[in-house]
Amino acid sequence: MPPAVQIVMLAAPTTHFVNLAQAVLFRGADLSVVWPQLLANLGIAAAFFLVAWARFRRTVTLS
Repeated sequence: MPPAVQIVMLAAPTTHFVNLAQAVLFRGADLSVVWPQLLANLGIAAAFFLVAWARFRRTVTLS
């Protein structure tokens, strides 16, 4: 995969989830190993939530 696409894919939550799931399912990794992927997924989720919340508030105030 080209390096530019690899960088873009770091913003996709599925990339981090697959790494997390494989570590837990195949290697039996615990939280001390998968916390970076978990933190990345939480950060991406928080960003999407904040954008959705801002758009919702803007929609409600316009009505």
